Amino acid sequence: MKRYLFIAVCLILAIFMLKSILFFTYNRKINTRFYVKRGESTNEVIVKLSRSGIIKSAFLSKFYAKFKKIKVKAGEYSINGIYSDKDILDILSKGQVHYAKFVIPEGYNLFDVASVVEASFRNCKKESFLKLAFNATFVHSKGFNSTSLEGFLFPDTYLVSDDAFCKDVIDAMVENFKRKTNPLFRDYKPPSIVEKALGSVDIKKIITVASIVEKETPVRSEKPIIAGIIYKRLLKKMPLQCDSTVIYAYRLKGILKRGLKGKDIKNIKSPYNTYFRKGLPPTPICNPGIDSIKAAMYPANTPFLYFFAVDGKHIFSKTYKEHLAKMRKYYNRHIR
Repeated sequence: MKRYLFIAVCLILAIFMLKSILFFTYNRKINTRFYVKRGESTNEVIVKLSRSGIIKSAFLSKFYAKFKKIKVKAGEYSINGIYSDKDILDILSKGQVHYAKFVIPEGYNLFDVASVVEASFRNCKKESFLKLAFNATFVHSKGFNSTSLEGFLFPDTYLVSDDAFCKDVIDAMVENFKRKTNPLFRDYKPPSIVEKALGSVDIKKIITVASIVEKETPVRSEKPIIAGIIYKRLLKKMPLQCDSTVIYAYRLKGILKRGLKGKDIKNIKSPYNTYFRKGLPPTPICNPGIDSIKAAMYPANTPFLYFFAVDGKHIFSKTYKEHLAKMRKYYNRHIR
């Protein structure tokens, strides 16, 4: 009997914990104003917000606040948007400023990011954002030896003061990039293939490879393989022949391409056209996530040199002859 009672108690606790976790991380529409009095403790504020329905999981919110050592700041808060309990606690820890929440998915380029930012901040227009992001002097001031901030605005969820200007938003994203990637590069010892293919290894080159990997595949297990193919092609002095870099070349000219035709590849002269120009493109072509960055840092030792996409995944080949045969099979058409 005691055994069954113990199991029942464990099940109840497990259900309670699961429900608490779901409520704590669940994003929901919130449009409210509330005031935190001077001297109110974090737990008191959590209980108050829980009673009013603003916070859904008081239990996990208290645990999170204690673990993160969150101290709420007094003042009036205005919250309007899609938020979770965790977001609310993060806002409370920063003070009484009104915050805008925006999300940058992995693989977004500067133009995509600029559109998201413009929609979130009244003081930052797309044109102003891009002017800063492509200003080499400004980029260098952030510590990057590049002509743009492409690749260095980390894809993530952000909470930034809703009256922020473009520079403030960019600063938050660059700092997040450094916070997320500095630990990866601190004691990094490049594998032999990376050193040989890149010559001198630096963050910009790694992020450039990672950005191509990010655009070429969303499949986590494929990323190290495609990174390995990129390095092998660089070693063999072969053009990378990646559609993603050509699409970016068009985007820089103000032309949005979802896919490419043969004439599209021939008709654009650009250092980003990796069908005709050997080596890496001049800069990253998007802002890659951690998985793609790690793949670029530690590529797979692969026998493959070619790949093409089928239903969201890729078919890999060792030789061009094998590559063409597989393409004929999957696409059922004559390919030279």
